[in-house]
Order: sequence, then C-alpha cells, then structure tokens
Amino acid sequence: MPEFGVAVAVLAAGLVTGLILYKGLSFAGPKGLVAPALALLCLILLRFPGICFALMLVMAVMAEADPIGAIPSGEPFYNQVLSSLTPPDLLLLLGLAGVALRFVTEDERPQLPGPLTIPLILLGLAGIAGVVTAKTSATPPEIGDLFHRTMYLVYVIAVPLLAVNVMRTTRSLRLFAGVAAALAALKGPIGLYAQAIGGANNEVENETATYLSPVPNLMMLTLILGTIAGLVRKVKLPVWVYVGAPLAALALTLSYRRSFWIAAIFTIVLVIIFASRRRGRAVFAIAGVALALTLIGTATIGSSDPSASPITERAKTITPGGLGSNRGDRYRMDERANVIENIEKSPLTGIGLGVPWAVHQPLAEDHDRRYAHVAVLWYWLAFGPLGALAYIAVMATGMWTASRIWSRHPDPIVQISALAIFGAILGLVIVELTATFSGVEPRVSLILGAGLGWLAAAWRDLPAKPKPRTVSGFLAP
Repeated sequence: MPEFGVAVAVLAAGLVTGLILYKGLSFAGPKGLVAPALALLCLILLRFPGICFALMLVMAVMAEADPIGAIPSGEPFYNQVLSSLTPPDLLLLLGLAGVALRFVTEDERPQLPGPLTIPLILLGLAGIAGVVTAKTSATPPEIGDLFHRTMYLVYVIAVPLLAVNVMRTTRSLRLFAGVAAALAALKGPIGLYAQAIGGANNEVENETATYLSPVPNLMMLTLILGTIAGLVRKVKLPVWVYVGAPLAALALTLSYRRSFWIAAIFTIVLVIIFASRRRGRAVFAIAGVALALTLIGTATIGSSDPSASPITERAKTITPGGLGSNRGDRYRMDERANVIENIEKSPLTGIGLGVPWAVHQPLAEDHDRRYAHVAVLWYWLAFGPLGALAYIAVMATGMWTASRIWSRHPDPIVQISALAIFGAILGLVIVELTATFSGVEPRVSLILGAGLGWLAAAWRDLPAKPKPRTVSGFLAP
C-alpha cells in the first residue's frame, strides 16, 4: 500500500534525524544540534540555487550596518562565519554549485550572461592581474584583506552568472522586478523613520540624513525611474508603487548625497525622453538641453540663502564657487593628483589591489590610501589599464543591453524595468565620478551583479526574430 510505504519512510527519516541530533548533542553539545540543520539547509540551497540568489538580493538591500530604532543591525550578514567566508560568499558559492549540480544531474547546460560575457571576462582577468601585482609589490596586503577585496570584485562577475541561470522565464524576470521594487519601496519609509528619530549614525553637516550608504539610494533611484517610465508608457503598476515612489524620492532628497542628486536629475530627464520613444534630432537636442540644465541647476542651487535649509546648504558645495569649500572636497582634489601621479609611475600594471598609493603631494585630510574616489582611476590604479577598460566595458555593455531589451522585449514590465536599470547604471557611473563603490563596497557589488544578471536573463528571453527597425535602442519607434 502506498500509504504504508510513505509511513515507513517518514518513520525511518524521523529515526535517522533523531539519531543524528542525539549524536550531535552528545559530541558537541548544543552546537551539535545546529550542524545537522545547517547541513540540511545547504542541501536545500544546492537543490534550489534561486533561493541563494533571492537571499543575497534581499539581505544586500535590507541589511544596514547600523540599527535603525527598533530595526536591528544587519552587520552580521557581512561578518565572517566560516573561515574567511561571509554569508554572501557562502550563498554565492552554494548557488553556483547548485547550477553546476543541475548540469551534472539534469544535463541542464549552464548559461553565460550574453553580451556581458566578454566584459566580465576582461574584469576577471584584470582582477587576477591586480592580485598578482599586489602580492609582488613592496608592501603586499594581508592575505585575508586581499581575499575580501577580491571577493567584492567576484560579486560583480559571478552574480550575473548565477542570476542568468536561475531566471529563465518572463515570469521570473517580472518576479525579480517586483521584489526589487518592493524592497526599494520599503527603504523610503525606513529612511524617513531613521531621519525622524535621528538614528543610524547618518550625520551630514549637523543634519541627520536618511541614508549615507549608496545601496538604499541606488535602489530608491531605480524605483523612481521605473515608476516614471511606467507613467510615461501608461503601464499599469500596483498602487503601492505609486505610494512608494514619492516616499523614495523624499528619502533620496533627504540623504544629502550630492552625487545622487545630480544622478537623479539627469537620469530622470533621460528616462522621460526615452520612455516617450521620440526620435530624430529633437531627441538629441532635448538630451543636450537636459544635460545643460542639469549642470546649470547644480551650479545655481545654492544661490539663495544657505541658512534657509540644510538641503540648500549641502547643495551649495556643488556649485563652482563651493567646490573645494570644505576639507572633504579639498581632500578629493589632493587625492586625485596623487593617484594620477601613482598611475604615471606604474601605467601598465597599476600598484595592485589593496596596496596603498604613495603620497607625492600634501593631503588636506588623512584617509585610507587603498581607495580612490574616481572609479576609473581606482580601477586603473588597482588593476592597470585593463581594469579601467573592463570597468568602462561592463558599464557601457550593461547600458547597451538594457536599451536593446527596452526596445525589443514584448513584456511592458520587463521593458520599463530595463529602462530603470539603464538609468541606475548610468546613475551609478555619475556617482562614481566622486566615490567608488562597484567592486569596492560589497553591497553595491552584489546589487550591480544582480542587475547585470537580470539584463543577461532578459536578453536570453528576447524574441528569436525581432521585427526589422530602421533605428535601434532608445530611438526605436
């Protein structure tokens, strides 16, 4: 009888589980009870690599380092839990192992991330070169530090490979977009709550900001761009999106992050233009005017009385007259001069990943010299010219892929999501003219990898034979 067989199987499984727990308890005490549960969890994650990807995405967005009122700190998610591995490391390795297991057991061939494959390979080669250069330098970094810095770059390279193998249908693409939008919608009110209670240790010029971390600001910007694209294209979106987007815009404004303000202004204008699907010289003219207005706007924001609002006080430092008016801005200029001089002394190899650059000119402040605020310069400094080329190639290919998905994919939600990710990547590039995050900060690296992976999966989901068009990309009718 089938019922009898199932009963016997359940009984046997219960006895085996009880025996394992008993042995674990007698051998290692209470910790022995946790080990079998963790082993079972690892088996489940191996069987379902999509869960690994989802956990990485959710925790990278929601786990803030500092507690916010009643919301606990998410710092343990970034601490070492097994040897030198952190939870994101383990989830990534388990996810990729699950993809490989599918290939072995189900003969399901792993997919490469489409047009992003070559740029990501270049980035991987640059990373290897940077590690070799660092280990052979006169001041090599510690093994543990070098490992973690390398893993941040691995996130950008390997997360797209995992994503493209777990998102295989239009439904999964829509699900990813919905979950990402929901997470971004949550960050808005959480940030406003943090600012209201003065929590999270986010202080900017004696004012409490919503978020100083780039991830919440980048996610909220993406939600804003996607909502605007949906409104322009008249795509029906859930009510909570229309509620969450204005809250995200307010939280982004109260972050006091000048680079994100500039990125938001420029990308919002571009998304409106591209979502309207207008073409011809008028588009280029409007885009040029938009760029000019953005620059003029940032130059005149602080012209009114700066004491009227902390926002105008913060914006004043963006103006040409305000540039260099504080020690932070002066340090960035001093740092840039020193970094360029270091690159000139090692133009073909850079100085290596995690190696501090040498001081050739006085600095306004003392900061970590293993970092540079301009992303292209940091990639050249750490990995040589191949690193700078790979960074540009990854970002440019990501935006190009998003443009093709926007113009060719038949699903409207996928279309506006692609346009939002295009704006997010462009916004990140703008932000990284003043602060480097991709490949340096683990959360941004995970989110960037997830976005690139979604683009790769959406590329695979494009129709096999697109209709012929006279123009392509954002200028398509």
